[in-house]
Amino acid sequence: MPIPKHAFLLTVTGWILALLVCTHFWVSPVLAQAAGEGLLTPVRLQLKWTHQFQGAGFYIALEKGYYREAGLDVRILEGGPTMDAAQRVTDGEADFGVGSAGLLVERVKGRPVVAMAVLLQHSPFVLLTRTDTGPPHVHALPGHRLMLETHAEELLAYLAVERVPEDKLTVLPHSGSVEALIKGEVDAITAYTTSEPYDLRVAGIPYQVFSPRAAGIDFYGDTIFTSERMVRENPAVVEAFRRASLRGWRDALSNPEAAIDLILRTYAPGLERPRLLFEADEMARLMMADMVEVGYMHEGRWRHIAQGFAAAGLVPGDVDLRGFLYIPDHQPDLTWFYAAFAALACITLAVSLVTARFRNLNQRLQAEVAERARLEAHFRELATVDALTGLPNRRAFLDKAQAELARSRLTGTPLSLLMLDIDHFKSINDRYGHAAGDASLIAFRSACRQALRDQDVMGRIGGEEFAVLLGDTGIAGALAAAERLRASVEGMGTDVVDPCLLTVSVGVAMLAEGEELDQLLNRADRALYTAKMEGRNRVVMG
Repeated sequence: MPIPKHAFLLTVTGWILALLVCTHFWVSPVLAQAAGEGLLTPVRLQLKWTHQFQGAGFYIALEKGYYREAGLDVRILEGGPTMDAAQRVTDGEADFGVGSAGLLVERVKGRPVVAMAVLLQHSPFVLLTRTDTGPPHVHALPGHRLMLETHAEELLAYLAVERVPEDKLTVLPHSGSVEALIKGEVDAITAYTTSEPYDLRVAGIPYQVFSPRAAGIDFYGDTIFTSERMVRENPAVVEAFRRASLRGWRDALSNPEAAIDLILRTYAPGLERPRLLFEADEMARLMMADMVEVGYMHEGRWRHIAQGFAAAGLVPGDVDLRGFLYIPDHQPDLTWFYAAFAALACITLAVSLVTARFRNLNQRLQAEVAERARLEAHFRELATVDALTGLPNRRAFLDKAQAELARSRLTGTPLSLLMLDIDHFKSINDRYGHAAGDASLIAFRSACRQALRDQDVMGRIGGEEFAVLLGDTGIAGALAAAERLRASVEGMGTDVVDPCLLTVSVGVAMLAEGEELDQLLNRADRALYTAKMEGRNRVVMG
């Protein structure tokens, strides 16, 4: 009697499952023995700065044994304001390092560095001055004292674009803290938005931020790199280090509190927890892990960075990126295949087990098909709606935005976009609990809807970030709507949250002729970033 079609398929499936199970138990001990402690490869990682949340992913990878699982014995070396990580790696004093977009300049200078993975999709590099005693704007910097850290090429490019000559500044070496600015010993300092602004706030010093993004310089931030020698001589070690490090960073982002506990316990016991929480929040925003895979980098973005450096005269206009960008080796590992071939004897047992259970599985299969159809209908709805607020989620909002953009071009009517971010939302969760945070998000949605028209489209982009499409609305109407929305949120409250804690920062942009959706989103996002850096609870036009 011929075997039914379904029985044949299930039998083959059983063979495969049995094969995998058998090879797992046969091969795993062999691999475990090969990765014993005596075979670990020692490597050194040179950090860019001193121990803080900036190195959290590496600390987690070491603490949880991810490096050991990859066959590596990693030693993490602390950095500082005068640390030249590129030189240490190319001189062989370290095997891997963390640098900035300035690695590209080092490459052009002849240092054989190789960018492996980008951690920060947007650079935190800025200039800070005091609002009470410092220059009022970037063009007033000539004649003032600037405390400059090593490898701040991005900020040098910013000054060049703004036509601020470096030789008109009194450049001093960076001390690693904001004390010189607080004491009036310097007029401006290079800084990261992840740390120094917090120190100035705690000290009660009013400050202003000069950001390269205001001049269109939007470079990558912290980047894991190595040397050409390591890539050439130890490709397996390079890939193992990259994978284990990114795994550690994913864990650090998903549980920053645990990462901070580790930092305070092992690496920097003298730091304050609130400072590390501030740094963790800002790094998460710059890493954009909810939108971009951790470690992602794109050749086109690096070419844009090269053009920015070339415009500032730091590199020639025809930079060759070959050899600078690390390309993982995706050749398949056939170890499991060959090991599985040796375990084919298990198939006979698998065939008999699958055949005996065929009838029962066939009935269950029919029931599962019906249940799957019901679940697919349910998930189609969930795929477009944010479960907590009932608003369109990011994907659905972007689809609506693309349709509105097409309609605006067809009809010639204006289209504006608001980007919203609830101020200090994490402090609400920390103080009142996540249930109160959820209630605040729902109340925030209601307050916004009261300030908007029925035809305005609002969506939840992620976390405490929202966006609003204003069809048939020019920039004046958009600014007015944004101010109504800001005032409505400022006066709202919930049963458990103090109303004074709930405010919102708003970035506003109107669609320009020939502009694409991602360009409009970027302009509104930059305006939102400016609103946050200027004190929050305000509206800024992009």
